[in-house]
Amino acid sequence: MIADWVLTDLLALVRERYPDWDGFAHEPFVADEITYKRDTAVKARQLLGRRAIEEILATAVYDDLIERLEKIGRDNNLLWTAQPSRGDLALLYAPQLNKWDLAEQIRALLHQQRPTPDKIETFAAYCTAEGLPNKWTFSTYFLFMLRPHADMFIKPSVAKWFLKFMGMGEIYTAVPSADMYERYKKNCHALQASLASYGAKDMIDIQSFIWVAYQASRERTGRLDARGQVDLGVPDSLTTDPPATPHIMHDDPTPYQTKANVTASSAPVYTVAEMAARTGYPAETIQQWRRALRRKKQIIFYGPPGTGKTFLAEQLAQQWVSGQAGLVALVQFHPAYDYADFVEGLRPSTAVDGTLTYQQTPGRLLDFCGRAGQKEGQSVLIIDEINRANLSQVFGELFYLLEYRQATIPLASGTLFQLPENVYFIGTMNTADRSVALVDHALRRRFAFIWLPPNYEVLRHYHQQTDFDPEGLIGVLERLNAHLQDPHYGVGISYFLRPDVGRELADIWQLEIEPYLEEYFFNQPAQTDPFRWEIVSPEML
Repeated sequence: MIADWVLTDLLALVRERYPDWDGFAHEPFVADEITYKRDTAVKARQLLGRRAIEEILATAVYDDLIERLEKIGRDNNLLWTAQPSRGDLALLYAPQLNKWDLAEQIRALLHQQRPTPDKIETFAAYCTAEGLPNKWTFSTYFLFMLRPHADMFIKPSVAKWFLKFMGMGEIYTAVPSADMYERYKKNCHALQASLASYGAKDMIDIQSFIWVAYQASRERTGRLDARGQVDLGVPDSLTTDPPATPHIMHDDPTPYQTKANVTASSAPVYTVAEMAARTGYPAETIQQWRRALRRKKQIIFYGPPGTGKTFLAEQLAQQWVSGQAGLVALVQFHPAYDYADFVEGLRPSTAVDGTLTYQQTPGRLLDFCGRAGQKEGQSVLIIDEINRANLSQVFGELFYLLEYRQATIPLASGTLFQLPENVYFIGTMNTADRSVALVDHALRRRFAFIWLPPNYEVLRHYHQQTDFDPEGLIGVLERLNAHLQDPHYGVGISYFLRPDVGRELADIWQLEIEPYLEEYFFNQPAQTDPFRWEIVSPEML
């Protein structure tokens, strides 16, 4: 049995997610965490039962076994499969894999009459000897699905957390071992016994209970690790690889594993009407943007500085994932940004003994796609200032994948990669920094371009809620932007979207607008004079 204080704390964590949780028949808990796992367990018994495996071995149709393992492995979100060659099923795609050997090892792992800890250690030794990915998730997942009454699934980040919670963190091993599995399993069965009065029947119930408690604990601590640093979350699927295997940083602030958890874990509902009210853009215009994003899956807001491109990208992204278990992230490009930053590249790493090594490390794109691939809902990566980097150098193979979304191609490292179907891109492009023509030919077919000039109606909409009358300011801006004679360098409205703009206007104009004009007219300083503060202020105030 589990100590009373431990059980009390675990129950408190579960009730942070499900306040009225009263047992394993709790309907939202069952819908979010239990049902889909039991459905997969039924399929596993049909496809990977003893008779099914014996038939495959008898007929030597080993590809059928691979397909069955893939089907069960991808049937839910317990395993990370976004990048086949590095995910939890990576063993199946290893070029050196001998399918006959694998079939024999799978039969022994799933159906040999030996203690499970010994079978796990034997399978781990086989993986190591053959140079195959050696992961807790692979062997324990299929055992868990076939024998949920006895065997437990080990997701490394969750197992480490639970063992530390139990005061046994020192027993965790990154490489599968008989001793750790046996002790972890004993603790899980002890927890089942302690939760018997709540209706706990098997390890599916216990795995779900621990997972929810783990999630609540992460949210409570703000994702800080023991050192007080932000927990970036190395993916569970990659933390147990041999040292020679490159690691991909992967996880997310709320790495949902369920298929039916939209109610519990989805983004807040943010309607088109609400976005229109917040941004000042008509709902019809926002719907046009949405249609472009749905059709192309990648769009770019472009225009002069101060027109709200980044703000609108963030608002559209939040609206796009509204009500779903999706993900929104932002990356800003700059001239020093390269392929290693965005896709993948070698990064220095210091070993425990002080040795400097270099490991293949994912960039922001692979990290985001790995996290988004675990989501059921739509996910958006915002690329701010997209034209400030050398896009051919930064994007690499992404140029191809943006056009051929169903393709899987090898990256520079040889890793197979496919853009998840649920990933969308929203870029922003400041046309005053670099002419759109410089990147137009590379991007035009792949992105829909949305022009954002200074929108004075947005300025009027904003100041309906303040005591500032913007009409005089709008008149000056219209004349100024016509005077500039280049729409890519127009003065935007974002400078003036402040509730106290009446009091701040002199400083904004003299310290931000005038220096911008002086830079623009650096060889014609007299062109700035008609728009000096002392000239235009009577009209604006």
